[in-house]
Amino acid sequence: MLRIGIISGKGGVGKTSCTVSLAYAFTNMKKSVGILDADLTGPNVNVAMGIEADLQIDAQRVKYLPVEKDGIKVLSMANILPPDGALMIRGYDSNEKSYTKSSIMKEFVQNTDWGELDILLCDLPPGTGDEAISMIEYLKPDGVIVITTPHSFAYADYLRVMHMLELYSIRVFKTVINMAYALLPCPHPDICKEENRVHRYDIFKDGDFQYENAYEIPLWPEYSQSHIIELKELADEILEKFVVA
Repeated sequence: MLRIGIISGKGGVGKTSCTVSLAYAFTNMKKSVGILDADLTGPNVNVAMGIEADLQIDAQRVKYLPVEKDGIKVLSMANILPPDGALMIRGYDSNEKSYTKSSIMKEFVQNTDWGELDILLCDLPPGTGDEAISMIEYLKPDGVIVITTPHSFAYADYLRVMHMLELYSIRVFKTVINMAYALLPCPHPDICKEENRVHRYDIFKDGDFQYENAYEIPLWPEYSQSHIIELKELADEILEKFVVA
C-alpha cells in the first residue's frame, strides 16, 4: 500500500480539495483508495465528498470501519461528531489516560480496518504540529505532497514545512501550487490575435519563489462548487514512481 501525506504550512490553500481530487483520480485509474482525514478539529473531507454517514465500529475486533462513498473509503472525525460539534482537545496532556491529538491519530492509524487498499491518503491540518508529527511516526508515509499558494505568507510557511520534512527524511513527491493562475479571455477580442485570445493572470504571486518539484493548479470557478480538481496528470506522475499492485 502506498501511503501519502497531504500537508501544508498554511491553512486555506486547498489541501482537502487536492486530497479528495487525487482520491478520485486514483479511483478512476482502478486503484482502491482510502482517505484518513487527520484534521481532527476541522475535518472537511466529508463536506467535499457529500458524506453524512456515521462511523461504524467492529466492537468484537475493536476496529473502526471507514465510510465508503464513490468507492473511496473515508475515516474522519466528522463521522463521529455531530455536524456542529467541536472537538476541544489538547495536543498534549500529562494524564496518560486522556485523549490527545496524538493518541487519536495513533488509534486511527493502528485500529482501522481499511481492507485491501492500493493507496491511503492522509489529509493533515496546516502546520508542523501534533498531527503532522504523529502521521510521520505512526503512518510512516512513503512520501508527501505539499500544498501551497504563490504568496509570500504561504511561501514562508512552505519553507517551515519543508524544513520539518527534511529533518524527518520524508520524501516530497510534489509541491502543488494551488490557485497559481487564472485563464481568462482577452479583454480586447477585436484586436487580439487568435493565439492570444486567452491570457494567464497570476493571482497571489508577489515574489519570485523557488519550489521543489512544482505542479501548478489554476483557479477555476467550478472548483468552488464541486471541490473536485482534475488531477489525473499528477496522479500519473506519482504512480510512475511506484508499482501499486
